[in-house]
Amino acid sequence: MTEKLRVGLIGAGGIAQHHMAGWEENQDAEMVAICDIKRKAREDTVERWGVAKDALFDGHEKMLEKVELDVVDICTPNACHKLLAIAAFEAGCHVLVEKPVAISADECRAMIKAGKEADRLLMVAQVLRFGVEGQTLRAWVDAGLVGDIYWGQCSCLRARGVPSWGEFIDAEASGGGPCYDLGVHVLDLALHLMDFPEPVSVSGATYLELADKPSLMKHDPAKYTVPEDMAAGFIRFANGATLSVQTSWALNVTEAAVGHNVILCGDKAGLQYSPLTLIREENGMLVNATPQVPVDVPGDIFVGEIAAFVEAILKGKPSPVPGEQALITQRILDGIYASGQAGEEVEV
Repeated sequence: MTEKLRVGLIGAGGIAQHHMAGWEENQDAEMVAICDIKRKAREDTVERWGVAKDALFDGHEKMLEKVELDVVDICTPNACHKLLAIAAFEAGCHVLVEKPVAISADECRAMIKAGKEADRLLMVAQVLRFGVEGQTLRAWVDAGLVGDIYWGQCSCLRARGVPSWGEFIDAEASGGGPCYDLGVHVLDLALHLMDFPEPVSVSGATYLELADKPSLMKHDPAKYTVPEDMAAGFIRFANGATLSVQTSWALNVTEAAVGHNVILCGDKAGLQYSPLTLIREENGMLVNATPQVPVDVPGDIFVGEIAAFVEAILKGKPSPVPGEQALITQRILDGIYASGQAGEEVEV
Protein backbone atom coordinates (compact mmCIF):
# COMPACT_ATOMS: atom_id res chain seq x y z
CA MET A 1 0.00 0.00 0.00
CA THR A 2 1.23 3.48 -0.83
CA GLU A 3 2.17 5.99 1.85
CA LYS A 4 -1.21 7.69 1.51
CA LEU A 5 -4.43 5.93 0.62
CA ARG A 6 -5.17 6.59 -3.02
CA VAL A 7 -8.84 7.45 -3.41
CA GLY A 8 -11.06 7.44 -6.48
CA LEU A 9 -14.57 8.88 -6.37
CA ILE A 10 -17.42 7.70 -8.56
CA GLY A 11 -19.96 10.48 -8.79
CA ALA A 12 -19.05 14.15 -8.44
CA GLY A 13 -22.43 15.69 -7.61
CA GLY A 14 -23.74 17.44 -4.51
CA ILE A 15 -23.04 14.81 -1.84
CA ALA A 16 -19.65 14.05 -3.38
CA GLN A 17 -18.55 17.60 -2.65
CA HIS A 18 -18.93 16.90 1.08
CA HIS A 19 -16.96 13.67 0.70
CA MET A 20 -14.24 15.49 -1.24
CA ALA A 21 -13.92 18.02 1.57
CA GLY A 22 -13.48 15.13 4.00
CA TRP A 23 -10.79 13.49 1.86
CA GLU A 24 -9.04 16.84 1.34
CA GLU A 25 -8.85 17.30 5.11
CA ASN A 26 -7.39 13.86 5.79
CA GLN A 27 -3.60 13.67 6.04
CA ASP A 28 -3.46 9.95 5.30
CA ALA A 29 -5.38 9.95 2.02
CA GLU A 30 -5.42 11.77 -1.31
CA MET A 31 -7.94 12.01 -4.14
CA VAL A 32 -6.24 10.81 -7.30
CA ALA A 33 -9.15 10.10 -9.65
CA ILE A 34 -12.73 11.22 -10.25
CA CYS A 35 -15.38 9.51 -12.36
CA ASP A 36 -18.69 11.01 -13.46
CA ILE A 37 -20.76 10.48 -16.61
CA LYS A 38 -21.54 14.21 -16.73
CA ARG A 39 -18.86 16.37 -18.32
CA LYS A 40 -19.72 19.50 -16.34
CA ALA A 41 -19.44 17.64 -13.04
CA ARG A 42 -15.94 16.51 -14.03
CA GLU A 43 -14.90 20.01 -15.10
CA ASP A 44 -16.25 21.57 -11.90
CA THR A 45 -14.15 19.09 -9.93
CA VAL A 46 -10.98 20.25 -11.66
CA GLU A 47 -11.78 23.88 -10.91
CA ARG A 48 -12.80 23.40 -7.29
CA TRP A 49 -10.51 20.62 -6.05
CA GLY A 50 -7.53 20.82 -8.37
CA VAL A 51 -7.75 17.22 -9.57
CA ALA A 52 -5.65 16.73 -12.70
CA LYS A 53 -7.57 16.62 -15.97
CA ASP A 54 -5.99 13.30 -16.92
CA ALA A 55 -7.39 11.83 -13.68
CA LEU A 56 -10.99 12.44 -14.77
CA PHE A 57 -13.02 9.60 -16.26
CA ASP A 58 -16.48 9.22 -17.77
CA GLY A 59 -16.76 5.54 -16.83
CA HIS A 60 -15.79 3.55 -13.75
CA GLU A 61 -14.23 0.75 -15.80
CA LYS A 62 -11.63 3.15 -17.23
CA MET A 63 -10.82 4.58 -13.82
CA LEU A 64 -10.39 1.18 -12.17
CA GLU A 65 -8.27 -0.06 -15.07
CA LYS A 66 -5.94 2.91 -15.43
CA VAL A 67 -5.47 4.17 -11.85
CA GLU A 68 -4.02 2.26 -8.92
CA LEU A 69 -6.48 2.83 -6.06
CA ASP A 70 -6.80 1.77 -2.45
CA VAL A 71 -10.29 3.18 -1.88
CA VAL A 72 -13.34 3.81 -4.05
CA ASP A 73 -15.93 6.28 -2.74
CA ILE A 74 -19.34 5.84 -4.41
CA CYS A 75 -21.59 8.91 -4.53
CA THR A 76 -23.99 7.94 -7.31
CA PRO A 77 -27.75 7.34 -7.44
CA ASN A 78 -28.81 4.38 -5.31
CA ALA A 79 -29.53 1.95 -8.12
CA CYS A 80 -25.85 2.01 -9.20
CA HIS A 81 -24.36 1.15 -5.80
CA LYS A 82 -24.28 -2.62 -6.11
CA LEU A 83 -22.64 -2.77 -9.55
CA LEU A 84 -20.01 -0.15 -8.70
CA ALA A 85 -19.17 -1.57 -5.28
CA ILE A 86 -18.65 -5.08 -6.65
CA ALA A 87 -16.46 -3.72 -9.45
CA ALA A 88 -14.37 -1.81 -6.91
CA PHE A 89 -13.96 -4.88 -4.71
CA GLU A 90 -12.90 -6.94 -7.72
CA ALA A 91 -10.25 -4.28 -8.38
CA GLY A 92 -8.91 -4.79 -4.83
CA CYS A 93 -10.28 -1.58 -3.30
CA HIS A 94 -11.96 -0.76 -0.03
CA VAL A 95 -15.40 0.78 -0.58
CA LEU A 96 -17.23 3.72 0.99
CA VAL A 97 -20.75 3.95 -0.41
CA GLU A 98 -23.40 6.60 0.16
CA LYS A 99 -26.61 5.69 1.93
CA PRO A 100 -28.83 3.82 1.38
CA VAL A 101 -26.43 0.94 0.81
CA ALA A 102 -28.52 -0.24 -2.17
CA ILE A 103 -32.14 -0.57 -3.28
CA SER A 104 -32.85 -4.00 -1.79
CA ALA A 105 -31.59 -6.33 0.90
CA ASP A 106 -30.51 -8.82 -1.75
CA GLU A 107 -28.28 -6.20 -3.38
CA CYS A 108 -26.75 -5.45 0.02
CA ARG A 109 -26.05 -9.13 0.58
CA ALA A 110 -24.24 -9.31 -2.76
CA MET A 111 -22.09 -6.32 -1.80
CA ILE A 112 -21.20 -7.86 1.57
CA LYS A 113 -20.24 -11.11 -0.13
CA ALA A 114 -18.01 -9.32 -2.66
CA GLY A 115 -16.25 -7.39 0.10
CA LYS A 116 -15.53 -10.53 2.08
CA GLU A 117 -14.23 -12.36 -0.99
CA ALA A 118 -11.90 -9.44 -1.72
CA ASP A 119 -10.89 -9.10 1.96
CA ARG A 120 -11.72 -5.40 1.80
CA LEU A 121 -13.83 -3.13 4.00
CA LEU A 122 -17.32 -1.97 3.08
CA MET A 123 -18.50 1.17 4.87
CA VAL A 124 -21.87 2.81 4.39
CA ALA A 125 -21.92 6.60 4.74
CA GLN A 126 -24.32 6.95 7.66
CA VAL A 127 -22.96 10.32 8.60
CA LEU A 128 -25.17 11.13 11.61
CA ARG A 129 -23.13 8.69 13.69
CA PHE A 130 -20.10 10.98 13.40
CA GLY A 131 -21.58 14.28 14.55
CA VAL A 132 -21.52 15.70 18.07
CA GLU A 133 -25.05 14.51 18.77
CA GLY A 134 -24.55 10.97 17.53
CA GLN A 135 -21.22 10.56 19.32
CA THR A 136 -22.58 11.98 22.59
CA LEU A 137 -25.64 9.73 22.53
CA ARG A 138 -23.41 6.73 21.85
CA ALA A 139 -21.15 7.71 24.78
CA TRP A 140 -24.17 7.80 27.11
CA VAL A 141 -25.28 4.36 25.91
CA ASP A 142 -21.78 2.91 26.27
CA ALA A 143 -21.52 4.29 29.81
CA GLY A 144 -24.62 2.28 30.78
CA LEU A 145 -26.65 5.38 31.60
CA VAL A 146 -29.64 4.39 29.49
CA GLY A 147 -29.94 0.71 30.31
CA ASP A 148 -31.97 -1.60 28.07
CA ILE A 149 -33.68 0.37 25.30
CA TYR A 150 -37.20 -0.97 24.75
CA TRP A 151 -39.02 1.78 22.82
CA GLY A 152 -38.17 4.62 20.51
CA GLN A 153 -39.25 6.88 17.70
CA CYS A 154 -37.25 8.59 14.99
CA SER A 155 -38.24 11.09 12.35
CA CYS A 156 -36.84 13.16 9.54
CA LEU A 157 -39.51 15.44 8.12
CA ARG A 158 -39.57 18.19 5.55
CA ALA A 159 -42.65 20.34 4.95
CA ARG A 160 -41.82 21.36 1.37
CA GLY A 161 -38.46 19.85 0.48
CA VAL A 162 -38.70 17.57 -2.52
CA PRO A 163 -35.26 17.55 -4.20
CA SER A 164 -35.25 19.47 -7.47
CA TRP A 165 -31.71 18.37 -8.35
CA GLY A 166 -30.09 15.04 -9.11
CA GLU A 167 -32.02 11.83 -9.66
CA PHE A 168 -33.85 11.66 -6.34
CA ILE A 169 -37.40 11.67 -7.74
CA ASP A 170 -36.64 9.15 -10.52
CA ALA A 171 -37.59 5.68 -9.30
CA GLU A 172 -35.33 3.95 -11.82
CA ALA A 173 -32.28 5.76 -10.43
CA SER A 174 -33.12 6.12 -6.75
CA GLY A 175 -35.39 3.16 -6.06
CA GLY A 176 -37.35 5.11 -3.45
CA GLY A 177 -38.23 8.51 -2.05
CA PRO A 178 -37.77 10.05 1.40
CA CYS A 179 -37.46 6.60 3.00
CA TYR A 180 -34.16 6.12 1.17
CA ASP A 181 -33.05 9.76 1.24
CA LEU A 182 -33.95 10.89 4.77
CA GLY A 183 -35.51 8.11 6.83
CA VAL A 184 -32.42 5.96 6.46
CA HIS A 185 -30.40 8.55 8.42
CA VAL A 186 -32.48 8.53 11.60
CA LEU A 187 -33.30 4.83 11.34
CA ASP A 188 -29.61 3.94 11.20
CA LEU A 189 -28.78 6.18 14.18
CA ALA A 190 -31.59 4.70 16.26
CA LEU A 191 -30.55 1.13 15.41
CA HIS A 192 -26.89 2.00 16.09
CA LEU A 193 -27.79 3.22 19.58
CA MET A 194 -29.97 0.12 20.13
CA ASP A 195 -27.04 -2.14 19.08
CA PHE A 196 -28.94 -3.37 16.00
CA PRO A 197 -31.51 -5.76 17.46
CA GLU A 198 -32.93 -8.32 15.04
CA PRO A 199 -36.11 -7.00 13.36
CA VAL A 200 -38.95 -9.49 12.94
CA SER A 201 -41.79 -7.47 11.42
CA VAL A 202 -42.72 -4.07 10.01
CA SER A 203 -46.07 -2.36 9.68
CA GLY A 204 -45.68 0.48 7.22
CA ALA A 205 -47.63 3.01 5.20
CA THR A 206 -46.55 5.12 2.25
CA TYR A 207 -48.33 8.18 0.88
CA LEU A 208 -48.07 10.23 -2.29
CA GLU A 209 -50.37 13.19 -1.75
CA LEU A 210 -48.45 16.39 -2.52
CA ALA A 211 -45.28 15.87 -4.54
CA ASP A 212 -46.94 14.69 -7.75
CA LYS A 213 -49.03 17.87 -8.02
CA PRO A 214 -48.08 21.45 -8.97
CA SER A 215 -47.13 23.50 -5.90
CA LEU A 216 -44.67 26.06 -4.61
CA MET A 217 -41.91 23.41 -4.72
CA LYS A 218 -39.25 23.62 -7.45
CA HIS A 219 -39.23 20.05 -8.77
CA ASP A 220 -41.21 18.93 -11.81
CA PRO A 221 -44.18 16.89 -10.47
CA ALA A 222 -44.63 15.23 -13.88
CA LYS A 223 -41.24 13.55 -13.41
CA TYR A 224 -42.02 12.29 -9.90
CA THR A 225 -41.98 8.47 -10.14
CA VAL A 226 -40.87 7.35 -6.65
CA PRO A 227 -43.64 5.69 -4.61
CA GLU A 228 -43.97 8.15 -1.74
CA ASP A 229 -43.55 11.67 -0.46
CA MET A 230 -44.23 10.54 3.13
CA ALA A 231 -43.83 7.20 4.89
CA ALA A 232 -44.21 5.77 8.37
CA GLY A 233 -43.30 2.45 9.90
CA PHE A 234 -43.56 0.50 13.15
CA ILE A 235 -40.87 -2.12 13.74
CA ARG A 236 -40.93 -5.05 16.16
CA PHE A 237 -37.64 -6.66 17.24
CA ALA A 238 -36.85 -10.15 18.48
CA ASN A 239 -35.84 -8.80 21.91
CA GLY A 240 -39.29 -7.23 22.44
CA ALA A 241 -38.26 -3.65 21.65
CA THR A 242 -40.24 -1.51 19.22
CA LEU A 243 -39.40 1.54 17.11
CA SER A 244 -41.43 3.90 14.95
CA VAL A 245 -40.08 5.96 12.05
CA GLN A 246 -41.59 8.81 10.05
CA THR A 247 -40.10 10.60 7.08
CA SER A 248 -41.26 13.05 4.41
CA TRP A 249 -40.22 15.34 1.59
CA ALA A 250 -43.61 17.04 1.56
CA LEU A 251 -46.06 17.25 4.46
CA ASN A 252 -48.41 19.84 5.92
CA VAL A 253 -46.58 20.43 9.21
CA THR A 254 -45.19 23.42 11.07
CA GLU A 255 -41.53 24.44 11.17
CA ALA A 256 -41.34 23.02 14.68
CA ALA A 257 -42.02 19.52 13.32
CA VAL A 258 -39.37 19.45 10.60
CA GLY A 259 -35.79 18.21 10.91
CA HIS A 260 -34.04 15.17 12.36
CA ASN A 261 -34.88 13.63 15.70
CA VAL A 262 -34.34 10.36 17.53
CA ILE A 263 -35.93 9.55 20.89
CA LEU A 264 -35.05 6.31 22.68
CA CYS A 265 -36.21 5.12 26.09
CA GLY A 266 -34.42 2.64 28.31
CA ASP A 267 -35.11 1.28 31.79
CA LYS A 268 -32.59 3.70 33.30
CA ALA A 269 -32.90 6.83 31.14
CA GLY A 270 -34.07 8.28 27.85
CA LEU A 271 -32.18 9.93 25.01
CA GLN A 272 -33.09 12.69 22.59
CA TYR A 273 -31.11 13.79 19.54
CA SER A 274 -32.58 17.29 19.18
CA PRO A 275 -32.15 19.05 21.47
CA LEU A 276 -29.41 16.77 22.78
CA THR A 277 -30.79 15.52 26.09
CA LEU A 278 -30.46 12.75 28.67
CA ILE A 279 -33.68 12.24 30.67
CA ARG A 280 -33.53 10.39 33.98
CA GLU A 281 -34.53 10.42 37.66
CA GLU A 282 -32.28 12.34 40.04
CA ASN A 283 -33.02 13.16 43.70
CA GLY A 284 -36.68 12.30 43.35
CA MET A 285 -37.14 14.32 40.18
CA LEU A 286 -37.29 13.61 36.46
CA VAL A 287 -34.42 15.67 35.07
CA ASN A 288 -33.54 16.79 31.55
CA ALA A 289 -29.73 16.91 31.33
CA THR A 290 -28.16 18.81 28.43
CA PRO A 291 -24.38 18.73 27.95
CA GLN A 292 -22.61 22.07 28.13
CA VAL A 293 -19.48 20.55 26.60
CA PRO A 294 -20.37 17.50 24.47
CA VAL A 295 -17.86 14.96 23.25
CA ASP A 296 -14.95 16.32 21.22
CA VAL A 297 -15.33 15.34 17.56
CA PRO A 298 -14.35 16.96 14.25
CA GLY A 299 -16.53 19.96 13.51
CA ASP A 300 -17.58 18.60 10.12
CA ILE A 301 -19.42 15.27 10.22
CA PHE A 302 -18.07 14.25 6.81
CA VAL A 303 -14.52 14.86 8.01
CA GLY A 304 -15.26 12.59 10.97
CA GLU A 305 -16.79 9.95 8.74
CA ILE A 306 -13.81 9.87 6.38
CA ALA A 307 -11.37 9.87 9.29
CA ALA A 308 -13.07 6.84 10.84
CA PHE A 309 -12.87 4.91 7.56
CA VAL A 310 -9.22 5.78 6.97
CA GLU A 311 -8.30 4.75 10.51
CA ALA A 312 -10.10 1.43 10.10
CA ILE A 313 -8.21 0.67 6.89
CA LEU A 314 -4.78 1.70 8.15
CA LYS A 315 -5.10 0.05 11.57
CA GLY A 316 -6.90 -3.10 10.47
CA LYS A 317 -10.05 -2.27 12.41
CA PRO A 318 -13.59 -3.38 11.50
CA SER A 319 -15.66 -1.14 9.26
CA PRO A 320 -17.19 1.76 11.24
CA VAL A 321 -20.52 1.14 9.45
CA PRO A 322 -20.37 -2.44 8.15
CA GLY A 323 -22.60 -3.89 5.49
CA GLU A 324 -24.14 -6.29 7.99
CA GLN A 325 -25.61 -3.35 9.91
CA ALA A 326 -26.74 -1.66 6.71
CA LEU A 327 -28.46 -4.90 5.76
CA ILE A 328 -30.67 -4.69 8.85
CA THR A 329 -31.57 -1.10 7.99
CA GLN A 330 -32.29 -2.08 4.39
CA ARG A 331 -34.51 -4.98 5.44
CA ILE A 332 -36.62 -2.54 7.46
CA LEU A 333 -36.85 -0.04 4.59
CA ASP A 334 -37.84 -2.86 2.24
CA GLY A 335 -40.44 -3.86 4.82
CA ILE A 336 -41.96 -0.37 4.98
CA TYR A 337 -42.44 -0.34 1.22
CA ALA A 338 -43.75 -3.93 1.14
CA SER A 339 -46.14 -3.33 4.03
CA GLY A 340 -47.36 -0.07 2.53
CA GLN A 341 -48.14 -1.83 -0.72
CA ALA A 342 -49.78 -4.84 0.94
CA GLY A 343 -51.71 -2.86 3.52
CA GLU A 344 -50.66 -5.18 6.34
CA GLU A 345 -47.74 -6.06 8.60
CA VAL A 346 -44.96 -8.03 6.94
CA GLU A 347 -42.13 -10.18 8.24
CA VAL A 348 -38.60 -8.99 7.57
